[in-house]
Amino acid sequence: MIIVNLQLKAKPETLAEFMDWFAGILPDTRNYEGCSEVNFCVNHTGEDDIEVISKWDSKESYDAYLQWREDSGLLAELPEWLASEPVFRFLEVQEVY
Repeated sequence: MIIVNLQLKAKPETLAEFMDWFAGILPDTRNYEGCSEVNFCVNHTGEDDIEVISKWDSKESYDAYLQWREDSGLLAELPEWLASEPVFRFLEVQEVY
């Protein structure tokens, strides 16, 4: 299992619209094969800092999902909402307690 931590910095002037738009696409993320959980988080110290933490069966499952989003054109829409490039962190779960 891997955990994907997607870190986004939204443009303050479009934050509310972006959050609505982004929250609207997350059910499809959760329903994608290989995804077992998606958490949409806002950093309490900065409202325009958003993190999406998701659990996937494997990195290959996430890569297939990301390619699907790329092919759909959705990833091309992100720059209009973001103040900086997205940061992806991939964490392999070693133990669950």
